Amino acid sequence: MGGYFTSDRAAKYGWGVPRLALVTLFAFEIVPRAFLAGSPAPVDALVSTPPPFTAKAAAAPFAPLTLVPYVQSMRWIAHAYTGSIGAGVNVQVLGLLGNLAIMAVAGGLCLWDLTKDISLVVYFLKTFCGDQLAGKLDTAEWKLVLAFTFALPLALWGAAGANEAAFAMFLPYARIAPVLFAIQAVCEFGDAHLEYHPLIGKFFRHRYGFEAFTLCALTMMPGGVTAPELRVVQFDLVVCLFYRVANLAIILHKQGFVVAGLAHLAVTIRKVCFRVFGMLSGQRIVNVTNAEVATAVMRASDVKGDALERHVATPAWRPLLSLESVDHDLYANMLRDFHAVVKACPPPQRVGEIARTKVDELMYRKYSEEAEEELSATVSSTVSSPPSSPERPVVDVTLADSPHPHGGKGGDVGKCPFMQMRGTTKPSGGASTVSSTVSSNASPVIDADDVARLSLSVFIEYLFGREWEPKFETLLAASWEWRKEIAVRGRADPGVKKAAVELVVDDLIKNSHLWELFGEKWREPRYYSLIMQPFLVSPAINVGDIAVAMKAHPDLALEPAMRRMHPFPIFERWVDKDVVVKGRIAVRADTQVIMFTSDFANSKHLWPAFGTGPRACAGTSMALGVLNAIHQKMLGRPGFEPERGHRFSGRNNDGVTSLAEVWYFAKTVLPVVFGFGGEKTTEAAALERAAAAALE
Repeated sequence: MGGYFTSDRAAKYGWGVPRLALVTLFAFEIVPRAFLAGSPAPVDALVSTPPPFTAKAAAAPFAPLTLVPYVQSMRWIAHAYTGSIGAGVNVQVLGLLGNLAIMAVAGGLCLWDLTKDISLVVYFLKTFCGDQLAGKLDTAEWKLVLAFTFALPLALWGAAGANEAAFAMFLPYARIAPVLFAIQAVCEFGDAHLEYHPLIGKFFRHRYGFEAFTLCALTMMPGGVTAPELRVVQFDLVVCLFYRVANLAIILHKQGFVVAGLAHLAVTIRKVCFRVFGMLSGQRIVNVTNAEVATAVMRASDVKGDALERHVATPAWRPLLSLESVDHDLYANMLRDFHAVVKACPPPQRVGEIARTKVDELMYRKYSEEAEEELSATVSSTVSSPPSSPERPVVDVTLADSPHPHGGKGGDVGKCPFMQMRGTTKPSGGASTVSSTVSSNASPVIDADDVARLSLSVFIEYLFGREWEPKFETLLAASWEWRKEIAVRGRADPGVKKAAVELVVDDLIKNSHLWELFGEKWREPRYYSLIMQPFLVSPAINVGDIAVAMKAHPDLALEPAMRRMHPFPIFERWVDKDVVVKGRIAVRADTQVIMFTSDFANSKHLWPAFGTGPRACAGTSMALGVLNAIHQKMLGRPGFEPERGHRFSGRNNDGVTSLAEVWYFAKTVLPVVFGFGGEKTTEAAALERAAAAALE
């Protein structure tokens, strides 16, 4: 990070704050005892005076000049505020009007302080005259402050009523004012013009000069420093101290220190919670935050274990049994049957071909005015590719009439699911005929619903050889319901889930070649889940999340963008053997491991975005077909807004969490963490019965 918020400036203020704090403490507690005019020799004075912050010190003659009375006077509020806003004005945190507003408040506090004495006027004169001489008052705000600074002594002089009275008011500061002005001018000139000098640059740039010269003024004034003179220097130090503190805070905020600190605190609290969870559940639970260790853990185990996935995700998936969540024999049997389904389907690369066609159709709808005009007419017409226009990018979707493996022809614009939502498609030769009125007020953007519908339509064509139909909107609605409950944001509508299952089993599967694989068994949860979870619901959820990640990080390739905002917030594994990384035991045997992908988002270790080991994503090649089509063809296009309408991600990247959702999360997760809630069994038959019962 360059400019004002450099690491050098962070070091300047990071070390400058404690140094100046010590000088300020010296000015309040040592100087009044040892260097005040009329006091004995410094060593004798320090030995003979009572220790600071004691009752005897509070009764000493010099007590009014020490720190405790100053704090009690409340004058430090005006001084601290004046110094703090100076840093904000310098970096234009609030803009011109905001700066003027906070400076007006500072002006009011300063006028209140002037009812005590005129020390602050002397401070303003020395500071802003010195800054002006060094050429540092280069903004409108600071020029106004300079005018205010000159107006104050003139107003006080006039208020005194006579020259003698005014002269007497300023006389106590006649000695210290030029000294402080000289210090200010030299320091500001050095900071502005000598900051990179090979010999003295750092002396001025890091403000050692200000502290050194101020210490000289405090301790080397002939005859000692007087009480009014000391007051000015003390106020000067307090204002400058808070100016440095504010600068340091702004720089640390800009460099992400505050966010990183809060994130570290959150991780610490989370680790403690999982230790409590482990103790209450009678197991050792470790929250791994190192990406390299997490990769080794995933490679070492195929068991999810007994943690949040079992107790929270498994019930949320019902009436489905998710391959992502089940374990042991049930997982092995379902995985075997899943591979049987994949074997009966077209080659996995066909998903990518379909996805590219579907994306082209969607882009056609977005960028082709001619297509919009044709589809909005209440007539039957043959759709053809529009001519190119130099003013507007147009996607050419003239595709070969290659037969689909299951019958029918792919690539027809009229078959685009987004164009059929309000009508029907009737094939006629090699072209599509649309015989309906398409709403003229269709959404002009590609939003979260469009992305989820795209994913569903791709896999419906891949699995069943069918185009999108209006009744398939039930699957879209169901995907949002599952997403809500899996992300622990609310209870899903069981009726919508049931309707989706019935549609898939009684229509899509039964009327396809896949019915022959398992016959009536398809009506059982462990069988219809083989289609619904890995091919329909999970992709509809995950593709949407990843599309949001692509949009948020357009400069990154697909997998790096996924690592920044992974669709899976959590990975879990049970390891029964020591996990060794670089020759050292990273995780001991018989440990439940929980890994949050957000902890790895900025890791230099390129952890596998699709998982690794025996529980790696079984459909990676098919998922990449859809994702690459979106990344290559949609990203960067006007109107590609997958974040619009995106909800229930599990990572809160939709930015909206209601109190009801927070309450649902708490009442779902906390009983699990504290050991009095969650699933009671991992027995396969019981899990299947529970999934079937969710349909009743």
